[in-house]
Amino acid sequence: MPARILVVTKTPLAERLGAEDLERLRSSGVLESRRLQAAASHHHDALVAVRRAFAGETLIERAVEQVVRADAAGVDLVVTVGGDGTVFTANALDVPVPYLTVNSDPESSIGHFARARADTVGALVARWRTGGAKLEEVPRLSVRVGTNTWQVLNDCLFSSHNPAAMTRYLLECDGRREHQRSSGVWVATAAGSTAAIHSAGAEPVPPHLPALLFRVREPFQPSRDQEVASILADSQLPPRGLRLTPAVPGISLYIDGPNITVPLPAGITAEFSASPVPLRLVV
Repeated sequence: MPARILVVTKTPLAERLGAEDLERLRSSGVLESRRLQAAASHHHDALVAVRRAFAGETLIERAVEQVVRADAAGVDLVVTVGGDGTVFTANALDVPVPYLTVNSDPESSIGHFARARADTVGALVARWRTGGAKLEEVPRLSVRVGTNTWQVLNDCLFSSHNPAAMTRYLLECDGRREHQRSSGVWVATAAGSTAAIHSAGAEPVPPHLPALLFRVREPFQPSRDQEVASILADSQLPPRGLRLTPAVPGISLYIDGPNITVPLPAGITAEFSASPVPLRLVV
């Protein structure tokens, strides 16, 4: 019986932009239209290689802009064709099956979570079919708001909808509680420790470790007679937990980039902890 495979694929930037947008990019020198076209060509070559490798199986193809959780019902494998952003979109499906991840443009895409390219995907799929492939477990975090839970693969930003607005909240960690004002809080997994939280000053940790990292962004510096926030960062190996409760409206969680946005009404707590289910990558 053929396996059911959900293929989640990015849409190259060259195909998301109109002719006028592409011409503005070319004339302004921001991006080379030739490079954009090359990236689109590489992506389609990778997609062809994936289709060829899975010949005989039942393929369900969805672009990242179209995929919904129902698409993953009853599938045996999720395949991503794109970069890390495509993996993040597929991770949001939250299905307990292995993921086979293909970097469709290695020349310009980092592909931190990708384990294959167009020229290697055939061999990887052959190993998967015969049971010779291994599964690499990538630890994730869970964030719970009320009765809903989301899986964080890379990182999560807790901040105001307005990037110029101050975020006021209660931070709770290891039995300590502190009212803070800042630009928000980065929360990351070990795998995400080389991303935004590293740019904010955190030290990376080995990606295979269960970890909860957080770092307060641009903490407000009060006058001398006001209390200064002291719980500004932590590296929990393994995760011990973190609670963030907005003190004002207009706050959201941004999970794994733009993939999931969770509005947080004032007084509603976001609780972070280790996820009991890692993301399993076919290698």
